[in-house]
Amino acid sequence: MGSRRKLWAGLIILFGAGALTGMVAGYVYSHAERTTRSEQGPAAHHERIMKRLTQDLSLTAQQQTEIEPIVTRAHVAVLELRFAHQAEVEQILAKGMTEIKTKLSASQQTGLDKMYKELEQRWQASRHYLAVQKQTLTSQ
Repeated sequence: MGSRRKLWAGLIILFGAGALTGMVAGYVYSHAERTTRSEQGPAAHHERIMKRLTQDLSLTAQQQTEIEPIVTRAHVAVLELRFAHQAEVEQILAKGMTEIKTKLSASQQTGLDKMYKELEQRWQASRHYLAVQKQTLTSQ
């Protein structure tokens, strides 16, 4: 009987350790992925698209050279579309932020304001990237 209990206790501890390790690893991975993407902006997104196309389709160097301008044009068009509706997006978010703030403490409101400022900085970086890419495309 004692050995069965030890076996079950060992299995439960092993399972618990595995579950805990999985949760920690998942948190670290998702946090790192979110941070990396948000910090690198649209230029990194363009690079990820090209990298994925290159790897998944086994593109040759010549194909990469031919496809890259197409990806750039498509990416610029998507960003232009997004920014054409940016004012609407900002109105919706401002309304939501106002509603959320009524549910938050003063320190939480400060944190929310900080999060929104970071979002605005990412939007500005995207606008800058868009302007540079449009300039590049028109000069080619």
